[in-house]
Amino acid sequence: MTEDKRLERTNEQQANDSREQRMMWIFSGAIVLLILGAMGANMLFHKPGPADSVNTDVSAQSRPTPDK
Repeated sequence: MTEDKRLERTNEQQANDSREQRMMWIFSGAIVLLILGAMGANMLFHKPGPADSVNTDVSAQSRPTPDK
């Protein structure tokens, strides 16, 4: 009979769990918004330099063959 009492949860414990879960969701959402805001600010304020606008990649097929 005492085990049944230990397994039962009171309304106060359920309210505390609900409150803690709500706070975890709010905290997680705030972190996500912070990260997205930082990414957006980086995109707005980052000015592309000359290296960002010029593609310097050369594929192997477009390279000239070496002289023998």
